[in-house]
Formats: sequence, structure tokens, C-alpha cells
Amino acid sequence: MLGQQLQPMIGREAERAILDSLVSDVAAGRGGCLLIEGEPGIGKSALLAHALAKARAAGCEVSAGQCDELGRRLPLSVMTRLLGVEAGSSDPRRAEAALALEQPQQAAGWTMRLLAGDPVVAATEQLLVLVDRLCTTGPLVLAVEDLHWADEASLLMWRRLCRASVQLPLLVIGTCRPAPGRAELEPLRRDLRSRGGQSVSLDRLTEAGVAELTGLLARGVPGPVLTERLRSAAGNPLYVRELLDALARVGALRSTEGRVELTAAGRDVEKLTELRDVIADRLAGLSADAQEALRAASLLGPEFSVRDLGAAVGRGAGSLLTVVEEALGAAVLESAGSRLRFRHGLLKEVLYEAMPPALRTEFLRRAAQELMASGAPVERVAELILPVLETAEDREWEWLADNAERLVVRAPIAAAELLEHAVRQAGPDDPRLPLLTAQLAALYFRMGPLDRAEELARTVLRQTADPELTGRVRWLLSTIGMRTGRYEAVVENWRAATADPRVGPVWRARLLALVALARHLLGQIGRARLAMAEALDEGRKLGDPTAVGYALHAASVIRSWHGDQAGALALNDEALAEVGHDPDLVDLRLILLGKRVTDLDGVDRLQEAEEALTQARTLAERVGATRLSMTLVQGAERYYEHGRWDDALAVLDEVTDLPPLWRLARRGLRALISAHRGRWQETAALLDAPVAGKAPGQGPVAAAHLLLARGLVAEREGRLSEAVGTLTELLGDTYAHDVGNHPEWLPALVRLALAADDLQTATAAALAARQAADRRPRPRTTAAADWCAGLLDQDPVRLRAAVGYHRAADRQPDLGNVLEDLAVVQAATGDLDAARVSFGESLAVRAELGADWDARRAAARLRPWGVRAGSRAPHARPSFGWDALTATERRVADLVAQGLSNPDIATRLLLSRRTVETHVSHILTKLQVRSRREVGTTARADSGGPGRRG
Repeated sequence: MLGQQLQPMIGREAERAILDSLVSDVAAGRGGCLLIEGEPGIGKSALLAHALAKARAAGCEVSAGQCDELGRRLPLSVMTRLLGVEAGSSDPRRAEAALALEQPQQAAGWTMRLLAGDPVVAATEQLLVLVDRLCTTGPLVLAVEDLHWADEASLLMWRRLCRASVQLPLLVIGTCRPAPGRAELEPLRRDLRSRGGQSVSLDRLTEAGVAELTGLLARGVPGPVLTERLRSAAGNPLYVRELLDALARVGALRSTEGRVELTAAGRDVEKLTELRDVIADRLAGLSADAQEALRAASLLGPEFSVRDLGAAVGRGAGSLLTVVEEALGAAVLESAGSRLRFRHGLLKEVLYEAMPPALRTEFLRRAAQELMASGAPVERVAELILPVLETAEDREWEWLADNAERLVVRAPIAAAELLEHAVRQAGPDDPRLPLLTAQLAALYFRMGPLDRAEELARTVLRQTADPELTGRVRWLLSTIGMRTGRYEAVVENWRAATADPRVGPVWRARLLALVALARHLLGQIGRARLAMAEALDEGRKLGDPTAVGYALHAASVIRSWHGDQAGALALNDEALAEVGHDPDLVDLRLILLGKRVTDLDGVDRLQEAEEALTQARTLAERVGATRLSMTLVQGAERYYEHGRWDDALAVLDEVTDLPPLWRLARRGLRALISAHRGRWQETAALLDAPVAGKAPGQGPVAAAHLLLARGLVAEREGRLSEAVGTLTELLGDTYAHDVGNHPEWLPALVRLALAADDLQTATAAALAARQAADRRPRPRTTAAADWCAGLLDQDPVRLRAAVGYHRAADRQPDLGNVLEDLAVVQAATGDLDAARVSFGESLAVRAELGADWDARRAAARLRPWGVRAGSRAPHARPSFGWDALTATERRVADLVAQGLSNPDIATRLLLSRRTVETHVSHILTKLQVRSRREVGTTARADSGGPGRRG
């Protein structure tokens, strides 16, 4: 073959220089990200091959993968291939990742889920953990070709890899066709620009470049006739190469004294005016057997085995060896490790498009049936069925009915398309219809839209007589009601179930346990207690851990409401023991762990609360985005309350997918921190949306932070009455449940009401705090009641008691606030020396928090008595250098300097991997370095060695 081994790299000196620089950087421990854009055949693959060869020579671990159009329905398939994630891998890290991805991901347990988990997101997290660990042993280069065909999950992972490359010895390279094109690539391009990545857009070759390329391929300078003929290639290197090969195959090139010219035979190829024509001409020169096999190969994924090819053509793998050798020799196929792939995507496209639809359907169905019989992965079979849905027959639908649960987990997008079609096509008497409809309802419960999930669930109730399926669908309807806050609908669904003879005692007990939770959230405490007791009794009689677990959870919630924290914790632990590690009940386990965190924190068992939060976060990372994000918000709230505001913000930066009320919580927490720090423009942007849609007892407590932030804004602007009116909402039914758990919100209302001469509201807030302490007697509620009473009565003794609690419980933000209030009361009652001490301690707390507005407000309140800040006034933390790092960032930096990976640091510090990733990003920026290796160097230079900073 003419110049077959030469790559069309003419005229790409600037692009090669960029790639060489990036490879040098990653070899030195500094990461990077590059996107190569260009039309088909322009030389993207050649440029990529150059970079990968350089990286291998530099000692980097290199891995490359390719996307194709069929793979868009199979989430992360290209990424798992790229990273070599296989159960039989000789690399224990890859084998471990494969095992984690293959573990049951609650497909069969969809009926037990209160909140949807996304196994695709969970798989993404496992793959990112693997990348982190691979980078600890040396520089890593990952390349993905044809991102314009990638599925959305792979595109998101590519973006996250680019983000990670800022702090890892990781070079991420992608290729795609140029804009305008697929809309999903635009966020990828924006991320690349915002994170300092690079992009290369390949132009067509100039006439001189075409001449140089021809000289390399044909070993001679092109003559005038050949030059004119090559103009039809329009500077496309692949077209030039294919056209020269086509001319050489018919003997149309003549070399004379270093010059190559077109002969008269060249007229026979004048019809080859398009690149696809030239490629078709190449393929036409192959044997009939090879052409048939290649047509079948064009229907498979971007990479395939000889066995896959044999299934598609209905022949044994051994009989195809000669055909494969012919295709390799003709440069149509190339090796990809132990598998095969087309040398260029256009070769595959031309074969696919030239195939008659009937023949294409025959090949696909035959290959699908062979893979079904061999027990191939469900996503591989689905990939072949999808293009021939309209002609699918009973065998395909039978396979879908048997494999729907597994497919929903492994390829949810493909599963949705297949199930929707099956549901439309099945006749009303088809016995498979109810189960397929139920599986589709469960899928939409997880990935949305919920109204479609509910519609399908109600359809199943009209279709089926099966007791088990009826119970499952009833449960699904109740979980939709719980998830959307429609608690009356949960009660109504249970009533309908009790009147439905198809619903057996197990499902009735389970549904009744949810009714207990719903009635509690509706404020019907007595009826909730009765439902809980009945569900618990029935669940125990039936030996059903689901009914028992949810009933015990309801019992723990009710016990907390009545102030018995010890009893609530005991019931919660009993529920956790009942649930165990049953994969069907993973969501309930997460709910119980979340409540355990709240209960332990409420009684100031802080280390145990942190350990429970770590357990919840670790489990949530395996479940998916929504549950993980909710767990992260809960963790951020704890960090806020204990003064770890930068940690809270780092955690909130990770949050991606939240239900509406939890999005409200995220915004509120950020707004409150911004307001305390006096970042009013940022606060205003976060408060721009109204606080709406929260029903009594519904949603996370952090939603109230929006109210507190609005109060601070109004106070700062001197609108005290408005500030009081805003915080007075905390006294209403909507926030009664939340204030019971967070009585420390009330002293701010007492303070503002007194400043606004609104004694009635101040008294009401102090009374609410006292009632919360009486109903739930524990140090935290007692301290809040003392704080409010101390303000109301100008009593420094009670305020000092509140100071003592908050200091001992390490609740720094509230400690700063109560010290400020104590200083004001001490000054007002004439004890100026004590006021200066309290004020100074308050300022020291605010300085550590960065709470500039709080410090200025305190100074303004004490100025009338001549109490000044003095030397203890807070100083702004510098923007750069070691002193710019927060306490957590210093701990993370020390561990980075010791060579630990982000997952290992996360385990050591009880953080999530993504929180550590955010901290490392901040560390690199503040230290003005580009690699983890440089963090270690800077740490040693600054402190005499890693691990010695305070």
C-alpha cells in the first residue's frame, strides 16, 4: 500500500508544539487538558497518535478510546474501555473498580426506594476514584476520539477529568468535529476555556502542504496534472492519501526523476470526486468475504472482537482469520489491544450507509440473537436491537422482559427507549405488558419525569392481577408522594391499598409505615404514632425488615420530636441493625444514617456524628447524584454550625443534582455565609429568588438560612422592622419543626426585635425558645433559651451560661454571636472591663471565620460605651501563600505533600473525594503552583517538611 505507514502530519508544527509541551508538563507532574477539533480526515487522529507516542516515550501510562454513534445510548461504555476496567485485569486497582461497577446496584430493589439513585453517576465516581489512584504511581494520559458521538455521562466525565487534571499528573485529550455541531459539546468547550485548558482547531492543508504530503506518500514531487487532480481533495489529508492510493491501485501514477505525475489511466478514477467515493473505491478492492465481514463490523461498537464479528456474520471466529488479515493488510482495520477497530471512522460510516436497510436489519438481528444466546452483556445486545426496533419480534421482546432490570441499571437511556417501544407495541392481552410498564415507571422514578412515572404506575394497576406487582406499584406511588412532599397522597394511596384485595399483608404493613412518616410531617403526631405502632407490630409478625425498618424510623422521628434524643438514637440504631446491608434497602439506610448524624450532633457527640456522616457519604457515593448531593448538603450544614465555613463552601461546590427544596437549602447556606462575611453583591445574587414552596415539616432545615440571610441584609441597610418581619416567619407553623431542632436561630430575632423596640416579638421568640427547651430538654436547647432570656432581661449570667455551652460544643458562629450579645449587655450594665474581654474574644472568633460583617456590627453596637476593638480586631487572611490556606486546606496540603491520592486523603480526613478535589484546587491557586509535586516542595520549604504545620 502506497506510503501506508506514514502519517499525514504535514503543516502541523504549531499544533505539535502544543502537544509536545503538554506531554512534557504531564511527565513533570503537571496536568493539562486539550481538545482537538477538525473535520473528518483533517488529521486529528494523526496528531493524537503523535502525542501518545511522545507520552509513552516519556514514561507516561497511556490509554486511548473511541466513541461511535451507537454508543451514545450506553453510558460510560467508552470510559470503562478507556480505563481498562475488567474483572480479570492484572492491575488490582482496575479489577477492584470492575468489581465495584458489577456489584448489584439496586435494580431489583427499585420498589424500596424513597429517593432515586443513579447508578451511572455512581459508576462515574468509581471511575474517577480509579483515575486518582492511577495518578499516584505516575503520569497518566487519557485520550478519547470522536467526542461528538459520546454519551452524556461520558461527556460529563470528560469535563470532570479536565477539572481533575489541574491537580493531577493527568493529561486529558479529546477529538471532535468542529462547531457548530452537537449542543452538548458547548459546556465542554466552556469548561475547557474557564479551567485553562487548550484547544486546537485543524485547518485544511495549503497547496504547498498538499505537495509536501504527496512527496512523502508517493515519494516524489507532484507534477502539474496530478497537482490539479489533487485540488479536488480540498486540502484534506485523508482525502489526499486515499486518492493517491486509489490512483496507485489502477497504475495511474508515474515516477520519473523525483517527480510523480498522473498517467492516462487516471481518467478511470475521475468519478472519485468525493472522499466517500475514494473510500468506497478502496473497499471495492477487497474480496467478497472481506466486504461482507466489514459491513457486519460497521454495525458493531467502536471496538470489537473477532468473536463479535463472527456472531454478526453467523460464522465461527476461526473461519474469519483470513478475512481479518486481509482487512488489516488493506489498512481498513487496525488492532486496538486484543480487539479490532476501523482505521478511520469514515471507513465505518461509508460501509454502514452503503448497506441496504434490509441487509442491515438482518445483520443486526442475527448478531443480537447470537449475543443473547451467548449471555453477552445486556448493553451490548441492546445496542444491536435499538436500530431495528420497528422490526423487532417476539424473541427480542422476550429477552427484554427477562433482562429489563439489569438493562435499567447498565444502560438506562437505551432501556427507556426499548421499554417505551415495547409498551406501545404490546397488545392489551400480552402477559409481559404489566411488568414492562412497571419497569419503565421505576426507571422514570429514578431519572424523571416523575409525572410520567406516576402515570405508568397507575396504568399498571389497571393492567395486572398479580399481587406482588400490585404491591410494588402501590409502594412506588407512595414513594413518589414522599419524594414530592404530597403527604396526603401517601395516605390516600394506603387507603386505596387496604381496599384492594390484590395487596397482601406485607405490602400493607410497608405502606402503613410510610403513612406514619407522612402523618408526622403533616403534624398529625397522634395518628402518626398509631400508624407507626401498627406497622411495627405487623412488620415483626411478618418478619419483614422493610416494614420494621421504616416503622422504627418513624418511631425515632416521633421520639425526637418529643425531646427524647436517647430514645430516638436507640430506635435509629435498632432500625439500622434491622436493615443491615440489604441492597434493596440502601436508601432507607442512608436516611437512617442521616438522622443519626442529626441526633448525635444535637446532643454534641461530635466525633460520632462525623463518623456517621462519613458512612453516609461513602454509601451515597455508590448510590448516585441525588442522594449524594443531599448528604453533602447535610454535611455542609454541620460544617457551617461548627465554623468550618470554607469546608462547607467546598462541599457545596460539589453538589450537582438536587430536588428543588434542597437546591433552596444550598443557596440559603451560601447566602448566609456570604452575608456574615459582608460579601453583599454575592449575597444579593443568591437571594434574588423568592423563598417559596416549603410546606410545614418539608424539606431540609437549611432552607431557613435564606430567611436568616435576608434578615442580615435588611439589618445592614438599617431596615430593622423588615428584618424582624422576615425572621418572625420562624415562629410560624412552616418552620416549627425546624426551629425545634435549631433553637439557636431565635436569639437573632430577639436581638433585632429589641433593637426595633418590638418587645412583643422579642418576648414571643424567647417564649418559643423556652418551649423548645421544655419539649426537648438538652444542653443545646437550654443554651438557646438562656441566650434569648439573657437578651430579653439584660442578664449576663444567663448569657455567660450560653457562652459556656457554645464554647464547649465548638459551635463557633454562635459562640461569636453570644459573646457579642454578652459584651453589649455587660457594657450596658456598666461592666466595661468584662465587656472588652467578651468583645475581644468575639472578634477573635470572627477573625477565624472571616465574618467581617459580624465584627463590624459588634463594633458599632459597642461604640456608644466606648468599647473599642483594639489589637484584637480581625485581620483579613492573605490571598496567596501558606497563610492564605484554611486549617483544612493545610491538612490536605500536608497529605498531598506526603504523596497521598485524593481518595486516600478523603478517608484520612473523613471527607468526600470531591471535597478533597476542591480543596486541592484552592491550594494550587493560593500557593500559585501547578502540580501536587510543587505543593510538596513548597510545604517542605515553608515548614521544614510536610506534616509540620499547625
